[in-house]
Amino acid sequence: MIWQLRIQYANGSEKVLRSFKNRETALRWVDWIYTYGYPLHFAYVVRSVSGS
Repeated sequence: MIWQLRIQYANGSEKVLRSFKNRETALRWVDWIYTYGYPLHFAYVVRSVSGS
């Protein structure tokens, strides 16, 4: 399974920032983003995508 870290904008659109093989690593990146002051007016989400 592949996990994507995405930025979600106010209009509901999303942009993939990075892909991971491990969900926990992706979630740690979200923690890092919020800890080190990246723009907080966006939502950062982790979503699974099916690998081919």
